[in-house]
Amino acid sequence: WETSCEKMPRVQRRSGSVDGACTPAEEYMSSLGYSEAEINKAKSRYGQRFSPDVTSKIKPFCRFFSDLGMDDAQIRKLVINYPMVFRCSLENNLKPVVEWLSAMGMNDMQVAKTIGKFPPLLVLSLEENLKPTVQWLVAMGMNKTQAAKAILKFPPLLGFSLEHNLKPTVQWLVTLGMNK
Repeated sequence: WETSCEKMPRVQRRSGSVDGACTPAEEYMSSLGYSEAEINKAKSRYGQRFSPDVTSKIKPFCRFFSDLGMDDAQIRKLVINYPMVFRCSLENNLKPVVEWLSAMGMNDMQVAKTIGKFPPLLVLSLEENLKPTVQWLVAMGMNKTQAAKAILKFPPLLGFSLEHNLKPTVQWLVTLGMNK
């Protein structure tokens, strides 16, 4: 992606567009070899006119993921399946989450794997979602290393509601006779 991120977009017309015109983001993705079907999938998941800025969003984000250790296939999958990531701030969302995962004891490869398994992790609030979930895991008897391993094995754990999912599920298991 380091070299791919520097490619200049080539202008193409897209048959699926109402007016036949592409957004710069679509043009750029096309220049990187994304198929029309992949671009359309990303557009449909983005939820509105697919228009993340190439210079301030797509290129820096792809470079960030590449520097983290994600390969081209992982980045491509993330862009196609979770393009909402381009609505985030690199400085205020992505970097703090990556730093937090690293502080949990994960290396860059593990952080990349975790993000690849559960991209919505990048848009979750550190203060309202991520930290409270880990604090709860620790209160349930895990240490920080065990919590990091649990997250690495099943990253969607961080996306579950503490009050509406995790706590009631554990309480139900306790009523069945299971313990910590």
